[in-house]
This record gives sequence, structure tokens and C-alpha cells, in this order.
Amino acid sequence: MAKKKVNKTQAVREYLKAHPRAKSPEIAEALTKEGIKITVGHVSNIKSKIKRRRRAVKKVVEKRGVGIPEIKAALALLKACGTASAAKEALAAAEEIKAMV
Repeated sequence: MAKKKVNKTQAVREYLKAHPRAKSPEIAEALTKEGIKITVGHVSNIKSKIKRRRRAVKKVVEKRGVGIPEIKAALALLKACGTASAAKEALAAAEEIKAMV
């Protein structure tokens, strides 16, 4: 039977959702007890990337005056379309349909 692959980053995110104030050593110890081998340094790196992304979103929200739900919708559109130009075309088509209705 093959070993099940574990996404360590996702495991840290899930632990942080359940325990938002958890420190890196606590998270590493808890995940190690669950059978996920992870170091305190790796947990710290994951946490810092999460914080960096939050700061970037916050900066864009302040600069543009656009809310987080709109940013999430825009990111989903970009992901679905693949490129910014394809997303712009999809938006143009949606505006055209909206004008007809």
C-alpha cells in the first residue's frame, strides 16, 4: 500500500484556522504527533507567507478602495480565464449581455 502524500502547508493552514493564536513550536509539535514530519522553521516560513499575502491584499484594498470579496472574485475570474486579456474579454462580454437585458 502506497503512503498517502500530505500537504504540510495545508495542514498548517488548517491548524491555524482551528488555533489562530498558535505559535510555530506548538503547531510543529501537534502536527508531528499527527504523523506529519515538519520543523518549527518550516512552520514559521508558512506563517510568514500567509502574513505577507494578507498584507498585500490589505494594501490593495486600501489603495484601490475595492473590498476583499471583489478581489476574491477577480482572482477566481483570472484563474478561470487563465490570462488577464481573456478575463477582460469575458468582462466585456458580460457587460454586453448586461446591456441587452
